[in-house]
Amino acid sequence: MKNGEFKEWLTSNHIYSSKKLITDCVSRAARVEKAFQVTDCAFSFQSEFEKDGGAKFCRLISRRGQDIKVPVDLPIGTNQMDTLSSATKKYFTFLLTI
Repeated sequence: MKNGEFKEWLTSNHIYSSKKLITDCVSRAARVEKAFQVTDCAFSFQSEFEKDGGAKFCRLISRRGQDIKVPVDLPIGTNQMDTLSSATKKYFTFLLTI
């Protein structure tokens, strides 16, 4: 994951109004990527983006992650999963711009 570039993109596009929210978004997206790398070491947001722009993966983690079938260390079924999904979708939007 391109943490520095993603953080700069969030800042320059005024996605959030505070540095804390930007840092939280970057951390959340990184958490999702790391959680899936535990079950598949070849997993990356970049590889998912190259397949279909990340669309299939975003559908997988949306709706609080109810469709996730692999064991991942994420709060499946909770409101917190919504924030992780949102951060991930923003990362795929960022990838579209570079």
